[in-house]
Amino acid sequence: MPVKQTFIKRGLKRVELETFLVQEVGSAGYGGVDVRRTPTGTRVTLYIERPGMVIGRKGRSIKQLTDDLEKKFGLENPQIEVVEIPKPELSGPIMAKRIAFALERGLRARRIGHSMTRRIMGAGARGVEIIISGRIAGERSRSERFYKGYLSKAGVPAEKLVSHGYAVANLKPGTAGVKVNIMPPDVPLPDEIKIKEETKPTEAAAVAETTEEKPKKVEEPAPEEGGESGNTKG
Repeated sequence: MPVKQTFIKRGLKRVELETFLVQEVGSAGYGGVDVRRTPTGTRVTLYIERPGMVIGRKGRSIKQLTDDLEKKFGLENPQIEVVEIPKPELSGPIMAKRIAFALERGLRARRIGHSMTRRIMGAGARGVEIIISGRIAGERSRSERFYKGYLSKAGVPAEKLVSHGYAVANLKPGTAGVKVNIMPPDVPLPDEIKIKEETKPTEAAAVAETTEEKPKKVEEPAPEEGGESGNTKG
């Protein structure tokens, strides 16, 4: 199989896996997946807002999910690890679904866009971009963009460091798409250089150096006045 078709096949398989996981564990706050091959099988790491819903009572739900991944996607000996997301506001997939849910409830696109932008930046994000497009209101399609802070748009930082999320909202006028890109805080950017300051000895160390005992100079005793002479008178 040519290399081009191999990459296309992998991409399609990745999309199918993402779609399946959104349907199965989306209600638990699905935030993404990381699939890695190991010598003993395949490690599947799920980033979830509420891990208890994925694990289930006595682990029944996660066992069923493991069997489905092995049968439907041909993963060799899948081992699922569920990682809790400490701050859902910094996860692009979770926030995209929240925005789509708010749109379906009838909230206006501009109101929810500004509100979510402030909420994400308030959680400590370095930058955020929200794009809501489609039949937001009326029959004509339009797009609303909300942007704040710093966000990498190209290269490895945009691919590896930015959290991307996408969701679909089914509205009365039609379908609307939601895209959310979030730059988390404290991410190591390649164009940022930190210069370490030269470490100086502490005051205690400086005092210790000055109080070190120095070798004492041995002084010869001075001769006494009127000392004994070699010739004595009888």
